[in-house]
Amino acid sequence: MVELKSIESLNLVDLCFLCAKNTTSLLFLDIETEGLSKEKNDITLIGVYTQGKYLPFIKGLNLERSLSLLKVSPIWVTFGGERFDLPFIKKRFPEVSMPVVHLDLYLASKLVGLNGGLKKIEKAIGIARETEGMNGYHAVKLWQRWVEAKDKNALRKLILYNKEDVVNLKKVFDYVVSKLAEQRKEGQKGGEIDEVRSSAIF
Repeated sequence: MVELKSIESLNLVDLCFLCAKNTTSLLFLDIETEGLSKEKNDITLIGVYTQGKYLPFIKGLNLERSLSLLKVSPIWVTFGGERFDLPFIKKRFPEVSMPVVHLDLYLASKLVGLNGGLKKIEKAIGIARETEGMNGYHAVKLWQRWVEAKDKNALRKLILYNKEDVVNLKKVFDYVVSKLAEQRKEGQKGGEIDEVRSSAIF
């Protein structure tokens, strides 16, 4: 069991190692939305990856079933979730408490010299995608095609896009942890760690 008081003093490097030691507690998470405003736009899809399995939760079909995982998973891992995913989830599901730990890989990746968005980082470490070239704008358009025309191919492509986002979070996480372990073994500091302390923890 991960307890908040046990992680309050951890820097981001040690937080990564804590997550690596609690892999069965990790919930990799990525959402798709109708747009960028949490006030005007709703969540269309919540994708999670936990214990080797990807699960999509879709608005109008089974979105509320995501609560069964969101409520019980003590560690959420996202990319840029502090500014995007979590505010949307808080707005859509105010009854959901934030996790004991939130690890934002956007911050953690910087510790090993990886900068930019998720897809840029994927390319830098050799991760390929079936949905190469797609981005959030395309995801919004696919959702519109599903809503307006019940285009099942559009929904399938949206789910695949989200799946690659979520599953690749795990790959980026593993890469970051392995590089941090190498740095620690070599006695390297791994960047300005002290300046990036508990900002990724809720």
